[in-house]
This record gives sequence, C-alpha cells and structure tokens, in this order.
Amino acid sequence: MRTFTLTALVLSLMLGLAGCADKKPARINIDASQPVTNTSYFTLPAAAVNAKGEAIAGVTLAWTGGPVDVLEVSDAGNLRCAKTGDATLTVSVGAVNQRVDVKCRIPVEIGMPPDVQVVLGAAPVALHARALGEGSTPLEEVAVQVTSSDPSIVTVDGDMVKGVAVGKAHLQATAGGVTTVTPVEVVEKIVSEALTLRDGVSKTFALQPAYYLITIELKVDERLKQGVTVGWSGTACESQPEKSSQRFNCRVLEPATMTVTNPKLMGVGATVSGTVNVYRVPG
Repeated sequence: MRTFTLTALVLSLMLGLAGCADKKPARINIDASQPVTNTSYFTLPAAAVNAKGEAIAGVTLAWTGGPVDVLEVSDAGNLRCAKTGDATLTVSVGAVNQRVDVKCRIPVEIGMPPDVQVVLGAAPVALHARALGEGSTPLEEVAVQVTSSDPSIVTVDGDMVKGVAVGKAHLQATAGGVTTVTPVEVVEKIVSEALTLRDGVSKTFALQPAYYLITIELKVDERLKQGVTVGWSGTACESQPEKSSQRFNCRVLEPATMTVTNPKLMGVGATVSGTVNVYRVPG
C-alpha cells in the first residue's frame, strides 16, 4: 500500500512540474538564410521558445514585412517574393519579435554558352553558368544546377564538363523556375602539331575511317594573300582552295591521306607556318 501511495505521489509531482513548464516566450527561432529563387508562395519554419530554448506549443505568431513590391506577407505567414530585391520580415508574439532579412533573387534567364565543345581526354571545361535577373543582372547567391542528358557522352561536376566518349548530348541548366538547354559535342583530337612548309612543299596525314573536323591556322601577312591548299586521296572529301585559315568537315569511309600544300609561286615563294588540328567528331 505504501509503495502504491509513493508511486502515485511521484507521478503527481511529475505531472505538476510538467504543467508548470515555462511558457513565456523569450525569443523566436526562424531561419531565412537561403535566398528565395521563385515567385511561388512559401513558408519559413518559426517557433517561439522560452529562456531555456524549449519550443512553446500552441503559440500564434504574427507576421509582417516588406517592402510590399518585393515581399508579400500574409497574417498567417504565407510569403511570396514578387521580384528580386532585399526585404525584411518581422515575426512577433506579444512583446517578443524577431526581425530577419529575406533575399528575393528571381532568375529570368541563365547565362550559358550557346553551344559547348569538349575535347576527349583534355581538362574539364568550365561553363560559367550564371543565374541572371532583370536586365541580365548576375544573381551571385543563386546556384545553377547543370545536368547531362547522356552521362555516357559527357559528365557534369558542378560547373565543369568532361567528355567521356565522342558524341552529342545536351546540358540542362536550372535556377529557380528557369531552365536552359545547351547542345554539347565531345570530339577527339587526332592530330595537333605545328606546321611549317617552304614554297612548293607538302605534308601528308594518314586518316582512318571516321568523321573529321580539320582546322589550319597560318601566321601570314594578310596583304600577301598566301595560304595552303588541302587535297585528298582515298576518299571523296572536297579539296580546299588556298587560304590562310581552313576549317571544314570530311567523312572518311576508308583509310585515306590528306595533303596540305604550300603552293609553289613563280620566283621565290615564302615559307608558311602555323598549326594543324584534326578532330574526330560525331557524325
């Protein structure tokens, strides 16, 4: 009997202490550290706590804020960013209030290259993707998420793109409610070397079946109108006339030879120098 009485007394005291818990608000906990990146309605978790930091249940909070053209605030705490700007939100209960800054950062477009080319085996390429507000103003606090449509062709790590295999894919960049799609092409560099040809001299390059992009850039005096020609054997690729800058595609169906020539001039012609690059590209 005494044991039962003692147990009942302890339970009674515990319930009494629980009922006497401090329910006087000392402060309001709220986190508005992350920028808001869209114009949808949202809420921020907020709680009144006592001096011990314990949440107080059943407390109704009052919400105010502005400016109203940037941040819309309802009495119930429903919020909406109407446009990009800085706003202030005040949450109150009785004489206790908490004021926080709200960053409204609404992208209207994403700055991305119109197209991207990645060389297989080379260092990853930086996209420099940026969220932009009205008037193409950079929104530095807004992160841009970029994904690849085909990770077997190209992968994305943050803002860096790396080629996995020759082919084509798309990069999708998203920030807030804005999405941009950019085509990406992964190529393989087959030839990359300096080119020096005396007057009338040629150089040949053996190429295996594939689809190629060829670029040749010479360092010449444009007033001389001097360049190189490109010819082919073993394939139906078009020959290229004399130019100081060459850029063209060619599909090689069987082993073939590309010949780059510094055409011989009457008298003593000049030596030309520059670079030649051959890339295997998606067909």
